[in-house]
Amino acid sequence: PFYYEFTEGMRTGKEFFEDFIGRFYLQVIGYYTKDITLNRCAVDQQIEVDFSMVLTQLESLDIPHKTGIMSNLNACMHMIRRDKSPYEYVLAATAMPRGFATTPGVEEQIVQMIDEFQYLNMYIDAGAEDRPCKAYMSTAEMKVAPLLITGSLMGVVSEELMRWLPQRFYEVIVPKMQPDESVAMTLNYSALYGQPVTPEIAEYIVHVTNNVPGRIVELLTPNLGKPAISSVEDADRALEFEVDRGNIRKDWDEYLSMAMNAVNHVNMRRITYFLCRHEGEWYYPRDLKQALSLELDDSRLREELALLHKYDLIELSGGRYGGVFDRTLKKVLMKHYGDILELPVKDFDAYFRNDSLLDYLQERVKCLELGLAEAEVLRQTLNVLRGEHNNLKGHYYEREVLLGLIKAIIDGEAGLTEGIPVTDFSYTLSFFLEAGKEIDIVLEGGQVVIMVECKNYAPENLHKITEKMVRDFADKARRLMKERFPKKILRLGFFSKHGIEEKLKPALEHHGIFFRQRS
Repeated sequence: PFYYEFTEGMRTGKEFFEDFIGRFYLQVIGYYTKDITLNRCAVDQQIEVDFSMVLTQLESLDIPHKTGIMSNLNACMHMIRRDKSPYEYVLAATAMPRGFATTPGVEEQIVQMIDEFQYLNMYIDAGAEDRPCKAYMSTAEMKVAPLLITGSLMGVVSEELMRWLPQRFYEVIVPKMQPDESVAMTLNYSALYGQPVTPEIAEYIVHVTNNVPGRIVELLTPNLGKPAISSVEDADRALEFEVDRGNIRKDWDEYLSMAMNAVNHVNMRRITYFLCRHEGEWYYPRDLKQALSLELDDSRLREELALLHKYDLIELSGGRYGGVFDRTLKKVLMKHYGDILELPVKDFDAYFRNDSLLDYLQERVKCLELGLAEAEVLRQTLNVLRGEHNNLKGHYYEREVLLGLIKAIIDGEAGLTEGIPVTDFSYTLSFFLEAGKEIDIVLEGGQVVIMVECKNYAPENLHKITEKMVRDFADKARRLMKERFPKKILRLGFFSKHGIEEKLKPALEHHGIFFRQRS
């Protein structure tokens, strides 16, 4: 495995050449010697790595391919002394891992893990070539040195890979950890940092960080002036520290500043905050424009939304935009851009209170009326779902009855379908009359029209099938008959999935309705 992280800060192609290849060969040596300190040195950006350092490490060692590695490093030192174009150094650097993997006698394949890939184009000066990522065009196709690429600005990474390295990479979305895994991770990191965190506090930390591992680690990392976490209140204070002046703020400010270079900064923050605040809701551009009273044309709005998505500040799904569902971003926006968002201070404090898992539970205990109101909303939602479910069952039963009628026609049975030829009938399910009333099944034969009412009431609810229902069915059926089928014979059918009560039979017989108690 070979790991390399691009960093912020401008570097020439020549400087990148020495850093990249030096860290690569230092990891090769660490692999062959099993000396993990060399690998740690290679991935530590605080340690400067150059060719002389790597050669010094190599001289006293006895490892496979030592001669070839030393020869390559000496050739690289000679190349450093030349004055080639900056892009040539980038090309040579990115080709080195695959070159080593294809060296005769080298049996190992190399898996390249390149992190913060967006910084390659941002900070590596490749001279006339302003997109140095194109150096990976052929390297990306080499199966002996496959590439795993990632970055903190995945919107930027995805766009650049798609545009400058087309059809070279597959995008893989890594799902979030399960909550119990996140709690376990939180407890492990808290032990590492000496934070006396309990499982209950760990659950709260997972909640307020939206289960994002990086945010969890930043919240737990000790800092001067930042409280140790031994309670939920401590976690709130630590989070406020991070939002105010810690790494969480710095991370989000980096995202915001990058997007701000290309997007109107007021609109950017208003849109981002609005979508964060409405978690779980998705908006078309026109809806956002109306909700925020944005004074810009549609094309410009779409450009700004595309840039916000590119810099991972908002999400896109099916042409609609939503928030990134990260409470820490919402807090940073409210804490530092309240003037733009026109928020009074009390709203920020209220947000912290309401967003606290502990306070959330306490509010439910204190505000019984609120709890009852929410319970009523849930009951109403459940009733709607039950209604939809019953409608689906009813429609399914109507199709059962219709298939039974068609089978009776095919079999030439007597009764409701008697005399209807198998070659001359048509049917309609849910036939609506002009008044908005509905007949479940209308089956039309050459001389006969059958109209059917279907009931799928549960056995305990059969008492809800009333004589009035029978009368209403007969009335609307005869009205439809008069309007649409005046010269045909009308037959009425009444089917109940679970039967009917005995007291209903006289009403059915009175209206000349054929009825069946079981399907």
